[in-house]
Parts: sequence; structure tokens; C-alpha cells
Amino acid sequence: MLNSIYRAILIGRARSAAEKTVAHMSPRQLNDIGFSKWSFVEEAVSKTIRDLHEADEHRRQKAITPAPTFSFSSLWTLFMRKTAN
Repeated sequence: MLNSIYRAILIGRARSAAEKTVAHMSPRQLNDIGFSKWSFVEEAVSKTIRDLHEADEHRRQKAITPAPTFSFSSLWTLFMRKTAN
């Protein structure tokens, strides 16, 4: 539940920031970068949603992947390599 509230806040802030940015740009500047006022805002919101989704997926994959287990002999070998240099 808190995660969905957090996502809603981030998406709202991204939308607000994009709207403020567009308010300070002329139509010519927007045309130069290839956006209209609302396509700029929608692109900013969709990028934020994509970034949040990628972060969630990365967190899920990290939770699924087991931590590597090391035996004493492998740790000793790594230690000896480190100290040899």
C-alpha cells in the first residue's frame, strides 16, 4: 500500500515538474525538441512510470537471486591472491 502511495506521489511530482517546465518554454522551443505541450508532459510521466517499473523489477530479481555461497577453501584462495599482489 505504501509503495502505491509512493508511486502516485512520484508520478504526480513528475507531471507537475513537466508542466512547470513547459510553462517556461515557447512553442518554438518545444517544436525544436519535437514535442507539443502535452506530449512533453505525457512523455515525462511515462518515463517516470517506466523507471519505477524497472526499479521494482530489479528489486524483485535481486530478491529472487540467492546470495553466492563460498566455501572456506575458495575464500582462502581469494585471500591469498589478494595478498600475493
